[in-house]
Amino acid sequence: MRKNKGDITYYLEENAGVYHFVKKIKTRSKLMTEGKSKITKKMLSEFSFVENEFNLIDFTANGLRVVDKEIIITMIKEIKESNRDN
Repeated sequence: MRKNKGDITYYLEENAGVYHFVKKIKTRSKLMTEGKSKITKKMLSEFSFVENEFNLIDFTANGLRVVDKEIIITMIKEIKESNRDN
């Protein structure tokens, strides 16, 4: 599942109860795009977790912000709903 919020893109996948989260931001850095002036995405955060350990995640470190917590909770709910519908 993917969600875009401005220049930030969130990815969340679930496999056998383990969630894999990735947070990326758009960047125009010529260093990251090999001297070209195009947009690329830079990874800000990546980790895996199980749902019952979600509250142990520090949302003030590793490229995360407190507002990311609500976005991840919403994405988990949407994944569960889509799994229930299938």
